[in-house]
Amino acid sequence: ESCDNVKVVVRCRPLNEREKSMFYKQAVSVDEMRGTITVHKTDSSNEPPKTFTFDTVFGPESKQLDVYNLTARPIIDSVLEGYNGTIFAYGQTGTGKTFTMEGVRAVPELRGIIPNSFAHIFGHIAKAEGDTRFLVRVSYLEIYNEEVRDLLGKDQTQRLEVKERPDVGVYIKDLSAYVVNNADDMDRIMTLGHKNRSVGATNMNEHSSRSHAIFTITI
Repeated sequence: ESCDNVKVVVRCRPLNEREKSMFYKQAVSVDEMRGTITVHKTDSSNEPPKTFTFDTVFGPESKQLDVYNLTARPIIDSVLEGYNGTIFAYGQTGTGKTFTMEGVRAVPELRGIIPNSFAHIFGHIAKAEGDTRFLVRVSYLEIYNEEVRDLLGKDQTQRLEVKERPDVGVYIKDLSAYVVNNADDMDRIMTLGHKNRSVGATNMNEHSSRSHAIFTITI
């Protein structure tokens, strides 16, 4: 079921220190058991709260590993069985997408979906039995102002073309791909892509809100 269904998961972050210092109030309440989020008006209006239902919801106290296990792990398991899978983080700037997807890689309990997926994939490969062999390749691109840039390419000024073929579908012409042998390899390549993304940005706030980064793992 997890292989062919789109699931929508919502994670609500806690108030940050700036918001606390300005006495902001939490505008949403989360019922993880029912999968609902209720939005409350924080002003003096009498407008009733609105409740929305999703496949899974996480409150401000949610842990990184819980988010991974309940949302990303089934997708990675499906990928390891030969299916395609996508994990797409969407939200306004400052809502916690980067923390959820990447987290703090140096602190195990704060690692996000991406580093946890690295460990998951190579943990599975290490347990493979018999003559089973795996080849893992990664690529990393950025879409900004409708242009595609290879974050792992040697020429960061080159803009790539989106193509389509009957046998492979949509693909990026000349996008580089690197074979990786362990989670540390993946981590180093992603760090390189981050550096190239930063170098190419002139206004990081504007860049962050208008660009999309796609890290692809092919197994």
